[in-house]
Amino acid sequence: MRTKQLMPLTVFAFAYFLGACSGVKFSQHYDCEQDGSCIVTGGVAQYSAQEVTVGGGKVDILIVDDNSASMSYEQERMAARFGQFIKNLDNKYMDYRIAFTTTDISSSQNAARSINQNGALQDGNLIALSNGKKYLSSTDGDLAQKTQIFNDVIKRPETLACENFIRNWISSNKSINNSTYSTEYYNNCPSGDERGIYAANLVLQNNPDSFLRDDADFQVIFLSDEDERSQLYSSQSAYALTEMDLGKNFAQNIRAKFPSKNFGVHSIIVADSYCLPLQSQQLLNVVSGSYGYEYDNARKEAQSIINLERSSKGLSSVNMVLGDICSNDYSGQLQNIFDEVSGPIVDNIALKCANPQNLNVTVATNDSSVSYEVVGNVIQFNKKLPVGTKVSVSTYTCDE
Repeated sequence: MRTKQLMPLTVFAFAYFLGACSGVKFSQHYDCEQDGSCIVTGGVAQYSAQEVTVGGGKVDILIVDDNSASMSYEQERMAARFGQFIKNLDNKYMDYRIAFTTTDISSSQNAARSINQNGALQDGNLIALSNGKKYLSSTDGDLAQKTQIFNDVIKRPETLACENFIRNWISSNKSINNSTYSTEYYNNCPSGDERGIYAANLVLQNNPDSFLRDDADFQVIFLSDEDERSQLYSSQSAYALTEMDLGKNFAQNIRAKFPSKNFGVHSIIVADSYCLPLQSQQLLNVVSGSYGYEYDNARKEAQSIINLERSSKGLSSVNMVLGDICSNDYSGQLQNIFDEVSGPIVDNIALKCANPQNLNVTVATNDSSVSYEVVGNVIQFNKKLPVGTKVSVSTYTCDE
């Protein structure tokens, strides 16, 4: 095994002055002096040395969590395996955000009320996490803390409350075919008209809480045991699909809003004839499952868009995940999704100013061909450094 060498790469950038300027010139370094990031002496700012670990890029992950009745079992299984998913992201040094929304869309028949937190759990709003934030990020504590935050949000209390209401109602030998049941269901349950694609479109459209970053990849995971609008669109005009409900449109909308962003859509759904009857039996046959056609359409269209673009660049195709919601163990499916999650690798490091003086950059690498140059206020490397590579940036100074 070759011993890793520290390869010093030093550049000296010389400042120059542009000819006689009149009027008052305010120092750009006042702010850095106030926040403690530099020391200013005689109009020259000195910035402290830093060590940077090359990360695996940025990725924003949206999980659309069906919070209707019959989903608590699936939410539990997702929670049981997601810790490894987070661990894998951390090991890859990913700068990630993971946000959650529900399949609940408001309407005149589905108003804001207590069970949906007065609208907070509707219309593509991001679910508040136990730490008060609206998305889980790579900096939110250690693995155990982040896993706990995920578990707390994926397992929906309104889902369990609804299921308990239905079980208690049935065990009391009450009829579910009358207006009393309908009224109590409305008060105790979130919407049974699941519209996860509509909700995802609203997240894309509104970018709540500035979740989506322009420079990050975007990955979407749908978790549902029913199709968009419970597939009632096939038999009841009141449940006709709108443009916002169509899976194909969702994938196209992502590309329209972010023309150059890498993205993926993955669906953990009812996908075959074996799974369908199992889902229908979960809640005393009161709530039935359905094939997730529209969720799979979103996956297929996203895969088609990305692979067509990759083919034009001579790159190999990717496979977006069609998962099985009836699986007893989601670990394999989550691993497959993880394999497709890769943010753009950054091959540069930002500096506090252009033309820094006395700058020394050291890269911990065995690759003697690695070099860099300072371009404006950026250290630009000649190649992408492997994830996990440590780069030491010395103290440097900047004139006004």
